[in-house]
Amino acid sequence: MFLTSRYHFVATMGLLLSLTSCADTEFVLRPPAPQRLPPAAAPPPQITESVINVPIQLDLSDFLHAVNDPSVIAKKFDQWGSLIKHPKGGDYKYYAERDDFSIERSAHSVRSTEPRLSIGDWWKEIELSGGTLFVSAPLRYKIGVRPHSQGTDSAAQCGDGNEWPKQATLNGSIAIGMTPNYGVSGSLRSVTVHSAEPCKFRSADLDLQQAVNTALSDQVKGGLNNAVSRLNTLNVKPRAEDVWTALRNPIQLEPDTWLLLNLDKVRHAGFSKDGHVVKDTLRITAQPVIVRGAEPPASSTALPQLETEASSPDFRGVADVQDAYPDKRPVSEKFHVLADIQVDYGTLSQTLSNRLRGRRVENNGHFITITNAGIFGLGDNQVLLRVEFTGDARGYVYLIGKPEINAMTRAVYLSGLRYDLGTTHLLQTTAPAWFNNAPLRETLAPEIVLGVTPMIDRIRDSLRTGLNRTLTPTVSMQGTVTSMQGIAVFADIDVLHIRAMSNGALNVIASNEP
Repeated sequence: MFLTSRYHFVATMGLLLSLTSCADTEFVLRPPAPQRLPPAAAPPPQITESVINVPIQLDLSDFLHAVNDPSVIAKKFDQWGSLIKHPKGGDYKYYAERDDFSIERSAHSVRSTEPRLSIGDWWKEIELSGGTLFVSAPLRYKIGVRPHSQGTDSAAQCGDGNEWPKQATLNGSIAIGMTPNYGVSGSLRSVTVHSAEPCKFRSADLDLQQAVNTALSDQVKGGLNNAVSRLNTLNVKPRAEDVWTALRNPIQLEPDTWLLLNLDKVRHAGFSKDGHVVKDTLRITAQPVIVRGAEPPASSTALPQLETEASSPDFRGVADVQDAYPDKRPVSEKFHVLADIQVDYGTLSQTLSNRLRGRRVENNGHFITITNAGIFGLGDNQVLLRVEFTGDARGYVYLIGKPEINAMTRAVYLSGLRYDLGTTHLLQTTAPAWFNNAPLRETLAPEIVLGVTPMIDRIRDSLRTGLNRTLTPTVSMQGTVTSMQGIAVFADIDVLHIRAMSNGALNVIASNEP
């Protein structure tokens, strides 16, 4: 009987000790959910000017036919039959013949000894220098002179008789630009003769070579002015309007995802060589963005006037601008696209929970194991982190942090991670010392990394595809996306916004015919 009573006493005491031990070691923490904060306005986008290059072919064949038409510019300059009185005394005569003009790389180009190209091949190997066209034609000439004093050297000549004709080059410099109405503006700057083999006479007081060079230049100026006027009939406005109209429309990248170019201005970048054609390069400035939702309306902005270089106060033509402003400010050719990528908190919570689940936190012989984690929008550009755990303590805690982005790693992390007020109150009033001192927050902070690389890469790939397509029968795009990285992050109540910026280039090709 006594043994039986003693057995029941021991069993009862063991149960009490067990329950007491549980009560001492297990702690339950369930703070109330914090109230949402007032929403904060998303930061305004950083306006980055992008450039869309639009090379448009210029047909200069009419101008070239004109300069090589003998009825416009003579090919023979015959002053051999009659003497001309020189202001310094004496009489002289000359004869010259020119070959066809061609467009040169720069003034006074050295000609190749290879056979001359035909007019149909004029564009090959051209490099236009700024806003100037240089035309050049080989020249052969001879000069005869009869000084005013008679003597043994009463008559002399060069480039005739036993000598070969003297070689020279006839050069024309033409300033070329664009008008605000997209027309070509050309004006003759100068005509000169460069004598590779000047004539030398004994009469030191006669500058016959310069007199002949000036006479030849004067005879060419009128015809060359006539030919240059053909340039002023060229106008690229119809093709510029085709491009502008095509680019005003939203470009679909994905279902419910659109690229808006937001066109602004059109500038003239100058003339360039690309393959076998000379092109007038226009640069359209824009602020491209990627938006989500239903298809947005097309822009209603009409083609603006072409922005040209500033003119000098005494502007008389393109040549004045060329002289007064020889150094043009370089224009960036970068094309940037701003994109706000929306990431739902459910997706972020799943990724975060998978990373933290099973993580063990120990302190002073006690431990907890993380079982789940979730992230939510709190308001005021902050997020709420809920971490659940079990072990020697069970329940959950709330932490608050502000999202930041590392542009190099393209990862979002939480700065200023701290417990919310409700969790802080329970930790200070009811939590045992081992839990309150456990490095839970220190363990969580480096692990709260929200990878957004897949989202950014998806938008980058769709943008790369969207920038290489045909928009209309006469307008197509050729674009590159060299990089795309996150530049900012903002926490809304329902989604996390990742702002990304792409770098690349965009050329728009406008063909003459569909």
